[in-house]
Formats: sequence, structure tokens, C-alpha cells
Amino acid sequence: MIQTELSIFASKRRLAALLLALSVLQWAGGGANADEATPLRPIDTTSPRATLHGFVKAMSEGYTNGIGVLQSYQDSPRLYFSQEELAVMRDSFNMVDDAERTLDLSELPQATVRETSRGLAIQLKEILDRMSIPPSELIPDAQTMSSAEFKRWTLPDSEIRIARVEKGPRAGEYLFSPETVRRIPEFYQKIKDMPYKPGASAGWYDFASYSPSGVALVLRRVVPTRWVLEMAEGSRPVFLDQPLWRWFGILLVLSAGLAVVSLCFRLSSRWARKKTTTAGRWAHLLQPLSLVIVMPVVTSIFAEVLRVSGVVYQIMSLSLWGLFFLALTWAVWVAGGAVAESIIAHERLRTGSIDSQLIRIALRLVTIVLAIAILVTGADRLGLPAYSVLAGLGIGGLAVALAAQETLANLLGSLIIMFEKPFVIGHWVKVNNIEGNVEDVGFRSTRIRTFYDSVVTIPSSKIVGSTVDNLGLRKFRRVKTVLNLTYDTSAEKMESFVEGVKRIIATHPETRKDKIEVVFNNFGPSSLDILVYFFLKVPDWSAELNQQQGIFIDILRLADAIGVRFAFPTQTLHIVTDETH
Repeated sequence: MIQTELSIFASKRRLAALLLALSVLQWAGGGANADEATPLRPIDTTSPRATLHGFVKAMSEGYTNGIGVLQSYQDSPRLYFSQEELAVMRDSFNMVDDAERTLDLSELPQATVRETSRGLAIQLKEILDRMSIPPSELIPDAQTMSSAEFKRWTLPDSEIRIARVEKGPRAGEYLFSPETVRRIPEFYQKIKDMPYKPGASAGWYDFASYSPSGVALVLRRVVPTRWVLEMAEGSRPVFLDQPLWRWFGILLVLSAGLAVVSLCFRLSSRWARKKTTTAGRWAHLLQPLSLVIVMPVVTSIFAEVLRVSGVVYQIMSLSLWGLFFLALTWAVWVAGGAVAESIIAHERLRTGSIDSQLIRIALRLVTIVLAIAILVTGADRLGLPAYSVLAGLGIGGLAVALAAQETLANLLGSLIIMFEKPFVIGHWVKVNNIEGNVEDVGFRSTRIRTFYDSVVTIPSSKIVGSTVDNLGLRKFRRVKTVLNLTYDTSAEKMESFVEGVKRIIATHPETRKDKIEVVFNNFGPSSLDILVYFFLKVPDWSAELNQQQGIFIDILRLADAIGVRFAFPTQTLHIVTDETH
């Protein structure tokens, strides 16, 4: 019966129609498994015999059932498949999916494994359809393998090997080895011109690769499948193993994707110019997000609609997925900066304050961790060993650390300053012989504006290792001076003047009342010295100067009222003459 059906569909047109219909019906509707009692039963993989027979049986039954349904559809006047046909076709594709699980795909790039495994399974079926398979009793079963020294079996006169999986979620199962899976396309190229055995699925891979099955899938609810089947006749001219209609589709999809990304980049730049700084950062997020969204869509169209195959699919798919992970890393980086600026704006923090810098560096560290995680995950999906990537990052990080020890020391110094907060933006500080107001605390250095209006940049590691005198944290500003009165000042005037100065300071609204010292404390070389010592309650240096000036003017008025005079340095020169001459 199967042989009869194969002869009916010996022509390329009928075989192309079969494969197109199989692809369309894979998505068209649901159906029951052929074995209703055990719909989830997998192929037995407990031995090389079970695995090989299970694979061949599943692929053959899936192909044969599809032929029967297609024969019924082609012989009827109906434009669309019936529900019963859809159910059978669904079972056929389930069988193919089950057969794919007998392949050890652990070494294939995860980004392309779904589409690649389908083509590999069909190619392997075509290879086995041209080879002589030994009788069942010559293929080792589970009992034979339990006592075998090597847990693998090779198909005679070939390099097709079924081996036991030693680790991972499928450990203990016998699958077509990773080496065999990797070399299936090579084996297929060597054997594809050999004649088929009776009952083979003739031409399955050839037409599955070149027919417009994915297009039929997309249009199945709009255009009847039989109409799309006619396109298979013109799908044969190929370039780089892809039919010409597929190249046209590739160019169309890439052009559409590029147009969408370009539009998003332009909109992002335009919105960023019109928005505030914080909103502008969020607007820039549209650029990487456009790539994050477009790349998977384009890849899916290549795999499921255009059904790009072979090396062209591998290169395009891996390139697009690589761009996706890079764009996702970019998006996380931009989002981290936008979140930091949003928090700063919401809390109404000064843009250059230490709290703002701390928020920025905390979010930046989080984005660095996320970026590394994304890159490692992406490398794993693209087929690069994740552990090697991590090791490479570790070695590279060590090399960078050795080459940039001073930079890392400054970064750690900035972190210490941000966490301990020995000063904040605007504080008057003195570091070694540098004195001025803190203007900015960055990731590498701190900038201080001196009282000469120059800006001194000090590496953060130097500040952490130095003594920092924070004059800006003073609650009170000390005033200490000496008033020099002339030696002709009487004791009564001295006492009146001292008490008057005390009264001026004590009654001033901005002075500290419990720390006032005004005393006659020294007979100087040219003056009687009065020590004046008190504290002002003012917020900054400018206010200190203004309040100090008011007190000193009141002291001048007091001196004028009492009649005391301030002395200035004088010297009396005595000349001794010799009277004997």
C-alpha cells in the first residue's frame, strides 16, 4: 500500500505538494495522538536497537500518513483540509518531533537548534533510506549494552554512531551522537545520489528545503493550500543552495527590518532633543529596543516562513541573534542610566551631589552585572562555551586590573567617599595644602574650587589616604583677634572698654553665648593687648565675614565713645653720648 502511494507521488510536483501541506497543517489545527492511551509516550532510547528502530518508524509513519491525507485532499474538490485530515497531519508532525529527540543536539547552537534539528532529522532519514540496516538481532539491545565495555554502537560501513549520554537531563539514554549529528549534512552530500531502498521517503529533504511551505503556512487562512502548491514548480532555481524566490524574500524582510530600526532611531533622536534630560535618556532607549524586537522577528520569519536552510541560515541566524544580545546589553545599559536619573529627579537631588553619584554608580554596577549575564547567556545560545567566556572575562578582567591599578584605586576611593561622606558638594575642605569648596565628586577624582577661583582635581585615592579637614561641617565659626591699645590707656578706660566689648558680643544675635572671652592679657612691645575670642552661628564663610564686620564696627564705635586709642607698632631710640669728649 505504501509503495503504491509512493508511486502516485513520484513526480516532483506531487512530492512538493506533500511537503507544503505537511508544513501548513503543522499549524492549522490540533489532533489526537495515534495512541490515545499514551499520547506522551516518547521513543524508546534504552539501547541502540530501540533508538534506531524508533527513529525510522516515527519518520516513516509521519511521512506515510502525510501522503495519505494529501492524496485524499488532492483527489477532492475542496479548497481546504477537513478537521479529520488536520488531526492526522498533526499526528504526523508529532511523530517527526519525536524522532528529532533521538538526536543528541547538545553541541548545536541553541539559537538555531529548532530549525536545524528538523532538517537534520530529514537528512538522516534520507541517509538511512539509502543504506543497508542490519537485522534487529545484530543491533545491540539494552541487555547487550549493559555488559559492553564501550557504550556505543556504529552502523556498519558508516560513521553513524549511537552512544549513551553520560551527563545532563538525558543521561543514560542512547542517542545519535553529537559527532554524528554534526556530520549529518556531510554524510547526506556523499550519499544523496545513491538509489533509494523500497519504501523510502524519496526526495523529502530536497523539496522540504526548496518549496515555499512557510509562505503557505502564513497564507493558509487566506489562500487555499492547493493554490500555493503550484508555486513549488518555480522554486527550483537556486543560488547558494537557496531558491531565487527565497532570496527575494530575504531582501524584502531585511529591508523592512532596517526601515523599522531606522525609523525608531530617528524618532528616538527627535524625542530626545525635545524632552528634558531625564526624559531624553528614556527616549534613547527606543534605539536598542527596536533592535531587540526586530531581530527575533526577522529570525523567526527566516526560519518559519522563508525556511532558509543550510549555511546561509546558520550565518544569518547566528548573526541576527548575536546582534540581538548586543542590543539587549545596550538596552540594559541605557535603562540603568535612565533609572538613575529618574530617581535623582524624583528625589530632587543636586545633579552633582554625592548622593546622586552614589545612585549612578550603584545602578551602573547593577547594569554591568546584568550585561555580563546577558553576554554569557548569548554566547551559550550561539554555541560558544559559556565557561570559556567566563574564564576569558576573568583573565581579561585580571589583565585590565593589573594594567589599571591606579584607576581601580581611584574608583574604590570614590566609592569610599560616597559611602562614608566625609564631605558633600559645597563643603569648605582642606586637603593637605589645598583649600576650597568641593565642586564635584566623580568616579575617579574630586574637584575642589580654590579661593583663587581655580579648580584642583585630586585623585580619590589620594583623598582617602590624606587628612581631610572639613571646615564646612562646623556648627560655629571661631573668631580670634587681639586689640592693641596705646600705653597711655588708663586702667578705668581699659576695664570699661573690655566690658563694653563683652556686651557687644553677648548681645549680638549670631554669637554663641557660652564661649565668649574678652580679657586684657598681655603687655606688648608697643601696646596693651586685649584677647577677643568668640564663636559665630552662621552657615558659610560669606555670612561669617558679614557678621564679624558688624561686631568689629561696633567695637570701633565703643572705642571712640570711651576715648581709647588703638596702638600701632612703634620704637623709641635712645642715643647715649660720651661726655668725656
